[in-house]
Amino acid sequence: MDKQFNSPYIDAELGKIGARIKRPIQVYLIGGCAMSFRGLKESTKDVDIVFKTERDCKQFCEALFGAQYFQPVSIHNDHRQLHATKMYENKDGFHLDLFVKQVIRKLTLSKAMIERAELYKQYGNLGVHLLSKEDVFLFKGLASEGRKRDLPDMQVLYPNLNWEAIKQELYSQKLSKDLVEMFIRRLEEFNKIYQLDVPILTDLKRKFGAG
Repeated sequence: MDKQFNSPYIDAELGKIGARIKRPIQVYLIGGCAMSFRGLKESTKDVDIVFKTERDCKQFCEALFGAQYFQPVSIHNDHRQLHATKMYENKDGFHLDLFVKQVIRKLTLSKAMIERAELYKQYGNLGVHLLSKEDVFLFKGLASEGRKRDLPDMQVLYPNLNWEAIKQELYSQKLSKDLVEMFIRRLEEFNKIYQLDVPILTDLKRKFGAG
């Protein structure tokens, strides 16, 4: 069983890192950590952090050494599938997946995503933003068909989602037809397991010719 880390632990770690960052940078959290900080999930096994620029990512990585993080020798398959720009861990096995602009070689951190994000907390020079529930739902739907653990998270995110925002973001991203078809299959699987209506499913099938 993978270790899980709760929001107070993550908060403390971000504080240690933020204290070592020498100039102001903004980062965006996506995935389980964003859910934990919103009170939608008790704990998560890692943190997915998206940067707007390579320079910001480099500045963050420089701070990690002083905070006693290192690049892991072996990488779990779940992390390898995400194609992070860089990966770090601390002695507790707490894992950071770092992405510059593009996540899992699929989603690009768009202007609309940044506008929907909310500032969670300022840790010294480190501004931490949470991507919207809609964008986390989209990320989890696109992560990998093999990652069954994302479906329960999608169920938690489901109430009061802005489906139009999800649809428009998907339309604006330059995704391959295969990726969009995978997302549609994930939505169908989600609908079948949880018996929850997915209002955009018909539109997506019509637009992308899936199903």
